[in-house]
Amino acid sequence: MKKASLKDIAESLGVSKALVSLVLNGKGDERGINKQTQEKVRQKAKELNYIPNQYARGLRIGRTNTIGVIVPDISNVFYGQLCKAIEQEAYAKGYNLIISNTYEDVQKEKKLISDLINRNIDGLILASSFDSKNEIDGLRDTKFPLVLVDRVFDDFDVDSVSVSNEEGAKKAVKFLYDSGVKRPVCFSISPVYISSISERIQGYMEALKSADDAKLIQIPHDNIEGGVKTALDELKNEDYDGIFCVNNNIAKALIRELSLRGESLDEVKIISFDDIEIFDIVNPKISAIAQPITEIGKKAVNLLIDRFNNEDSHKNQQVVLDTVLIER
Repeated sequence: MKKASLKDIAESLGVSKALVSLVLNGKGDERGINKQTQEKVRQKAKELNYIPNQYARGLRIGRTNTIGVIVPDISNVFYGQLCKAIEQEAYAKGYNLIISNTYEDVQKEKKLISDLINRNIDGLILASSFDSKNEIDGLRDTKFPLVLVDRVFDDFDVDSVSVSNEEGAKKAVKFLYDSGVKRPVCFSISPVYISSISERIQGYMEALKSADDAKLIQIPHDNIEGGVKTALDELKNEDYDGIFCVNNNIAKALIRELSLRGESLDEVKIISFDDIEIFDIVNPKISAIAQPITEIGKKAVNLLIDRFNNEDSHKNQQVVLDTVLIER
């Protein structure tokens, strides 16, 4: 079977080859092409089983229409949903993704960045595990298109999209107090130098009614269930009645461990940063600080594409979005 071409699509619809190219490359909106026309083009391309030669196109225009995405762990619901949001927005704009996981291994992250660049990605969306911006200074210095998500660095002039973690943590602690909690404990996670984690810890500390009430327990990222078990053993003889979990993985492990111990969730008030489906299913339900995941993904993709299209005039932006308290 003859491979369908842009010309075939254009002739079948009675439009120009240039119009078809613009639509299939995600530039229909910016060029003012009618929405119905764009949909007809996409439908005809699908009907004719049109397959673009992305590599050849990359050689012609210096791009591969491929974006690299590096996250710590896509099995974490937050990062899984974030990658989905990034993929949907990127696909709508004519870009494909290569997604990689670091599992908080900085050496692996270095290799992944190098490997992706060698595969000629156009740009990178990164949730970094590095403890210093120095590790990615080279990307900025060479003006390689980069957007940081979730995890950022102070005084680092690159595009980034994050949330107001400190304010979100304060909302969580206030919720515990308003629910009658006297001594809220914070279950944190390693590594604490990660900006999203350190900011949530800072928010917890600042929201406490008394510094004497502070109780911060570190959970290792590579042994969350064991860390939660140890933490509960440590708290067994202490006077605590509320727990703020800095992420959903800790909260899930906490729910599971309390269940295994035969302890009711009524005995301690729990709130988690990140909202996931299970929090609305358990009894009693778990309140959470929700992040605007879809908006984070969309903002990241569009910042990157703006950098592609307006390299000379693009100004780096540090976007900080608000969180929402989901009370249950």
